[in-house]
Amino acid sequence: MIERTIAVLGAGMIGKRIVDDLLRTFDGNIVVLSRHPGKSRRLFPGRRRSVPLVFRAGDATRPTGLVKALKGAAAVVNAVHHEHNEAVMGACLRAGAHYVDLGGLYHYTLKQLAWRRRFERARLTAVLGMGAAPGITNVLAACGASELTRVDAVEIRIGMVDRSSYRRASPLSNSYSLQTLLEECSWPPAVFRNGKAAFLEPFSGRDPYRFPAPVGRQTPQYTIHSEVATLPRTLRARDVFFKIAFDDGFVERIQALREAGLLDPENVSAAAGILSRLPPAIAAKIEQYEIIQVIVKGRRGSERRTARWEAHVPAAGETVDKDTAAPASIVAQGLARGEITRAGVFPPESVIEPGAFFEELGRRGIRIHKNGRRVLNLSDIP
Repeated sequence: MIERTIAVLGAGMIGKRIVDDLLRTFDGNIVVLSRHPGKSRRLFPGRRRSVPLVFRAGDATRPTGLVKALKGAAAVVNAVHHEHNEAVMGACLRAGAHYVDLGGLYHYTLKQLAWRRRFERARLTAVLGMGAAPGITNVLAACGASELTRVDAVEIRIGMVDRSSYRRASPLSNSYSLQTLLEECSWPPAVFRNGKAAFLEPFSGRDPYRFPAPVGRQTPQYTIHSEVATLPRTLRARDVFFKIAFDDGFVERIQALREAGLLDPENVSAAAGILSRLPPAIAAKIEQYEIIQVIVKGRRGSERRTARWEAHVPAAGETVDKDTAAPASIVAQGLARGEITRAGVFPPESVIEPGAFFEELGRRGIRIHKNGRRVLNLSDIP
């Protein structure tokens, strides 16, 4: 049997969850790369597996050393901040490794798409934005579009209900990078309207919306996201938007940071560094439920059609951020095994086969729904 290696760059909140998923589901080598490998090692105490978990030094700001650390990896999951995406892509090209990341907040994704010919020449694959959103959202959109002859609009909304009990709460508790979260809430969100990109005010579009139970009524808002950079091109949609719902108290705290100037572009990184030192939340019991919803509108022939696709993410005893980690793990494994063979740089909707992908999500407790009903025969999805 060919021994395959997947490297994960970054051992933060999501990087650790990706490694956890690989430990449960991948039978090859796993390499964890970070600036402080000793510290990363302590995140995985007492791990016993037939193939060892290897820790190496790896820094996206030091490309020569990173290339050396990546040697031997069939696929690399980039779980560091998106400002380093292009540097890591370059290191993967030099190391001869396939590439997966978690998104580029629209602007970085557009830059990364320009790397297509370089990856084609190297006969390597880069999949951009393979988390929950972007990632699952893109594949759901592709499913909706596959039923239409013309796509007019793609509406993406995410809502979550948290019924967990906490021994200690955190004022800015979040399930992914705090810096990314602050950027999402401070950068002008991109939308695609009437075939053109437009940028709106942060926190705009906060309109009441009812998700299916148990999430229910939420107030999602526009935020900057990579789906808006790719779906208008790949699906030829004239209108695309992304909205996510935050609770009112969280929004008030973020607004206060913004009014104090801490979310100005030159201050976001420093603010994230300071705020990351706040005591983390300590849960007594975790009970969360997230719905990732994509509505695709268009025509099939002369008939108007609307399709609503959703990923339902129940989480009892674990947080819903598994829906960000699992897709990256699934796709990295597909690349390492040679199951994804197209060379180039792709958003998820262009290269991920929905049926097999959704089956893997199902094994992790993430359920797919279409038009209000759970999809049971996932292998039948085109």
